[in-house]
Amino acid sequence: MKITALLFVTLISSSLRAQTQPSPIPEPLAGYSNGAFFLRDPHNWFVLFPKGRLQVDWYNFLNRGNLPAGADANGSKDTRPKDTLFVRRARVEVQGTFMGHFDFAIGGEFGSTPATGAYGTLTDCYVNIDYLPYLQLQAGQFDAPFTMENRTSDKFFDFMERSIAVRDLGVPSNKEDGAMLWGWLPRRIAYYSWGVFNGDGQSFKNQDNNPAVLGRAFIAPVAWMKRAEDHPWMKLMWIGGSIWWQRNTNLGGASAPSTGAAQNDIASMTTQGGLGFFNASYGNGTDMNNNGIRSHLAPDGDTLKWALELNVPIKKLGLRWEFVDSSISLAQYNDTTNLGSASLKRSAPIHGGKLEGYSTYVELYGWILGDVSFLETPGLETPPKMKKFTWAQEPKWGLMLALKYEYTHFSVSGLPMGMTAADPAVGSYIVHTFELGLNAWGTKHVRLTANYLFNYLDGDAGNIKSNLFHQKYEHELLFRLGVAI
Repeated sequence: MKITALLFVTLISSSLRAQTQPSPIPEPLAGYSNGAFFLRDPHNWFVLFPKGRLQVDWYNFLNRGNLPAGADANGSKDTRPKDTLFVRRARVEVQGTFMGHFDFAIGGEFGSTPATGAYGTLTDCYVNIDYLPYLQLQAGQFDAPFTMENRTSDKFFDFMERSIAVRDLGVPSNKEDGAMLWGWLPRRIAYYSWGVFNGDGQSFKNQDNNPAVLGRAFIAPVAWMKRAEDHPWMKLMWIGGSIWWQRNTNLGGASAPSTGAAQNDIASMTTQGGLGFFNASYGNGTDMNNNGIRSHLAPDGDTLKWALELNVPIKKLGLRWEFVDSSISLAQYNDTTNLGSASLKRSAPIHGGKLEGYSTYVELYGWILGDVSFLETPGLETPPKMKKFTWAQEPKWGLMLALKYEYTHFSVSGLPMGMTAADPAVGSYIVHTFELGLNAWGTKHVRLTANYLFNYLDGDAGNIKSNLFHQKYEHELLFRLGVAI
């Protein structure tokens, strides 16, 4: 009887202790975890990450240069840059993972850009198959695997725009359509990406039936060390390079003649604030009948680009460096307008032109408040993955200062002599850029940025000399208010 009573009391006390112990908090099915908003089913078979960004920019040009001859101040013929406020990017995006192995991203751009006549279009739209960390397949449209900055989201690079080395000589379109294999070696000691792309720019199908081959890889020399587990910045220290090879044919003749840029002209080049120093569509004198000529430069033959990169973050300080070498074979197409007529005529291609040169930058940065740990790693843009979903943590804040110097030097050669003078595109183009940037972060989702840039333009090409007559050096003060999820 005593044993029965003792068992009864034991069972009752155990039941009471179980009732008083707190139940484990279940993982949320929707919310905010590890820097991302999410929506998922209880088994994580289907996980969605709503994404988007809004960037509002304000550009100020502290010295606009001399007024062009014959132009009224701020009139249609005044080509000097103008102070302005505009929506730089406005994107709605969604990313997700199905069954743990199929990642996807869909994005659309609805914002204006500095270019006249720009319109919304597709941005990152791809599918990624992830069964093995060292061998994944990504297909669709996404940031081309060439240079570190080009594989860094515009939400997170340290200045408001990518460097001239990457934005102008490297990957002017930023995104390409194609497929790549990519992955990590064990302990993340090395990363590689290699693929085949159309090579003709964002949202364009292949224009000439010739693909572009792109690749990028880097080695993280101290990532294998045991200390790297306690010092994550050691895993982000790397040295690497990129390659781009492509053969282009018959591009300039594929478009109807135009008094502006043609679809397949090589990209124009500008400072961060949009001041142009090279344009592949330009006035080129008159023909023997006194008809105005507009010349176009399009890729024709081999394009070969290669790049080197270095990323050295050490706690709150860091160094980044990239070098891009570019060689593009060109053909020139000439449009003429008969006097008194709106009809246009495009000439047969003139082969043998070439654009050759290089550009480099070096950047030093430091965190005054906070550190880089709550931002995404530069140069990767891997699909979001979460193994554990937690409840939202206290927001983090940061204040970062960055200094950057860029040097660009390229030349155009091999174009024919005009009726009375050398082709104004032929010659050298040189740009020195000094930059100072300040980023205030309210978590990784709110960013206030201020950039000051000093650009010094030089060279002996006719087109840049005509620019230098009005403005040899230029100051830009740029601001951005950005929100991203």
